[in-house]
Amino acid sequence: MDWKSISGTVGTIAGAVAPLLGGPIGLAVSIGSQIAGALGTDNTPEAVQAALRNDPNAALKLQEWAQQEREQIRQANIELQRIALDEYKADLADRQNARSEHKDHWMPATLTLVLLWLFAAVLWALFYGPVIEGNRDLIVYLVGNLFTLVAGAVTYWVSSTKESSDKDKVMGLLKQSNTPTLANNKESS
Repeated sequence: MDWKSISGTVGTIAGAVAPLLGGPIGLAVSIGSQIAGALGTDNTPEAVQAALRNDPNAALKLQEWAQQEREQIRQANIELQRIALDEYKADLADRQNARSEHKDHWMPATLTLVLLWLFAAVLWALFYGPVIEGNRDLIVYLVGNLFTLVAGAVTYWVSSTKESSDKDKVMGLLKQSNTPTLANNKESS
């Protein structure tokens, strides 16, 4: 007898567990041994099936075990989502910090222009270069890698964060130019 043969019996008590017993042999043995441990029987399909047929409390133990496993899986998923959210927040904070640190610096614009020039040069070499056949694979590889870099550089300039930064800069300038006018209007009234 194998674990798959008792999946019907287990399925009537804990339906979510039954497909796992019918799955790959390693998974079935692992789940089977966990069920045997929860029931307090030997680690064999025969012992588990006998316990489920003969012990009225075995079905309750199996349901409790299945519930605990579901809860552990749910908690693990919540923790994984929390970790992913924390990583995403850290990434966003890092990007925002980088943009605020370099908002008026000449380097991002220079890097973007150099990358665009390099990308154009590699594309020219791909289509019009003199010794193209021997280096064609290398040039195609470079085009693929450079495209990712160029896309990131261009995204920096056209993304909503850059537009928001530019808008904030313009609003600040407008606020500075309107402040003396408001003060003069109050004095004259």
